[in-house]
Amino acid sequence: MQKSYAGADPFTLTRFTMPPGRTALVVIDMQNDFLHADGWYAQQGIDISHMRAAIAPTATLVREARVRGVPVIWTRHGFRDTRDAGIFARLRPFFDKGGLRQGSWGYQILDECGSLPTDWYVEKQRLSAFFGTNLEVVLRSLKAETVLFCGVLTNQCVAATSKDANFRDFAPIVVRGAVGTTLPHLHEPALEMMAVGWSEVRSLDDALAELATLPLVNALGIDS
Repeated sequence: MQKSYAGADPFTLTRFTMPPGRTALVVIDMQNDFLHADGWYAQQGIDISHMRAAIAPTATLVREARVRGVPVIWTRHGFRDTRDAGIFARLRPFFDKGGLRQGSWGYQILDECGSLPTDWYVEKQRLSAFFGTNLEVVLRSLKAETVLFCGVLTNQCVAATSKDANFRDFAPIVVRGAVGTTLPHLHEPALEMMAVGWSEVRSLDDALAELATLPLVNALGIDS
């Protein structure tokens, strides 16, 4: 349960709105190598169950975003080899022989998440999807002010990207039920850090409820 902060506490939990035509959904790294039973993480014996719990909620968010005219942007984390993976590769030595290689099956978005070729895609090589990418250009082009975030990993790429969104004066909303990690004991602490530091953390039901108040895509004059 998320804590409340008031009075002498130095934190105030915020709530951002989802303005029609000014909201975007960024889905972080929902890739085969992270989430599929035959992906690189699972092959290394890493427990991916907590991450996989985010698949169905993410797919639900994506479907609702589409019918409400909210652009869907997918990030994919990967590299050619460990030379361009940076310090991350030293922290994850199991990437020496493969995994998250650009252009591979493992690099692609998991089918169950519902991505479409007409969506936006951002290729990243560091934890933050803003670092060295065109994500900010895409969001500005889409006139986004509020950005919904879901995906993996809660304490790494979701945290880093939502923080960088705040730094760029976007209003970040992290959807609690649609994020996951390989270290479940860090999930709630990471969400609390986001909530008191730089983002709204909102339940899946609450996020879907507000999305449902936005005009349907045809009412906005946007091709579905």
